Amino acid sequence: MIYQPPPSPTNQMPNNSHSIIYTITMIDTRDTDNILGFQKTPAIFTDLNRAIYAVINNENDLADDSTYQYAVIEQTTLNEIRPLLECASIKYWYQYNSVIDEFQPCNEPKQFARVNGFGIG
Repeated sequence: MIYQPPPSPTNQMPNNSHSIIYTITMIDTRDTDNILGFQKTPAIFTDLNRAIYAVINNENDLADDSTYQYAVIEQTTLNEIRPLLECASIKYWYQYNSVIDEFQPCNEPKQFARVNGFGIG
């Protein structure tokens, strides 16, 4: 997926505080035979802009001292047995830049083109 800036608040899906969440999943694909790499989901937000801010600014060292090279923010539904995992759902990719200690927007890595639901395990 090609990076696109987040929708403006007026164009965003309505966020009932009990239904829509944004998971942040960290991914490292180096030094592993697993095509999906090593993953962890250290943060969940109810506000998309807050999630984006946390990733871009590497809040609480999301990169874990450069361990994780990618971050993905996904929109999903809270407290559902089968959350929304459609390919067209909101998904933003970032790549870690260790020189400036920030994540920068990037295109979706090819090996993840058909993968959804990182944040729900």
